[in-house]
Amino acid sequence: MELNIIACVKSVINNTLPSSNRNTLENMELNPFDKPAIEMALSLIKEHKGTLTVLSMGPRSATFGIHQTIAMGADRAVLICDPALKESDTYITAKVLGKALKKLEPFDIVLFGTRSSDSDTGHVGPQTAQMLDIPFIGNIHSLTADQIKNRWIVERKADGYLEAFEVDAKNSKEQKNSSVAFSVSSSFGDSNTFGRTSFISLYGVERAFADKNIEFWDNQTLGLKPEETGLIASPTKIVAWNKEKKSKACQFIDGTYDQKAEQLAQKLSEAGFVG
Repeated sequence: MELNIIACVKSVINNTLPSSNRNTLENMELNPFDKPAIEMALSLIKEHKGTLTVLSMGPRSATFGIHQTIAMGADRAVLICDPALKESDTYITAKVLGKALKKLEPFDIVLFGTRSSDSDTGHVGPQTAQMLDIPFIGNIHSLTADQIKNRWIVERKADGYLEAFEVDAKNSKEQKNSSVAFSVSSSFGDSNTFGRTSFISLYGVERAFADKNIEFWDNQTLGLKPEETGLIASPTKIVAWNKEKKSKACQFIDGTYDQKAEQLAQKLSEAGFVG
């Protein structure tokens, strides 16, 4: 069973670097929450064979993050890049990704990160699945195939429970491949390596930058008009964006161990943390 997997990713600003060159190629990186999705896709392809296509929407400076996915092992990469897309909200982003995914059909699985490290909404994965009218399960950490029943077995942890799902991999009416979508938890694989990728060989780096194998699509490629995307079409608009001021301060308790324990218990009780 060979798989055609598409991973939707985002490039974000690397906040560890100086902010003087925001949105430049050197200051962008792959969203760390998307890396587990790439890792899961590659593990599935290693087991079942197939191809991994990376799909992203953003400015030209987003190419560095896509180069990272190619170095990791992605076979194909598409960047939707158009000035008219600027300041699109999650609904319009999902609409654009949905159009692109239709153009990339057929595919078996669409993977997303759980959220992005900048806007942090977690909306794009489920909204895109809704645009395509395909099943979606979020925050999964395990995905295995039941080839006898043509189903995917999915697990995730939520609210202190381990949840298990079965998702059909075939359309029972037409017996054709039926696409499914998931967002991948950062707990996939070794949680201690979150934000880092598997070993990337020098050949992978050379391939990512030498082959120039990123396809650039725009609104015209997807059959979208400028007024259908971007800020003008977005139902959600950011009114203000202010850095939160932190006013918390540590309180130190003096005295013997018994006195400290008594004072701490009293403070916790007064704050309502203990009964």
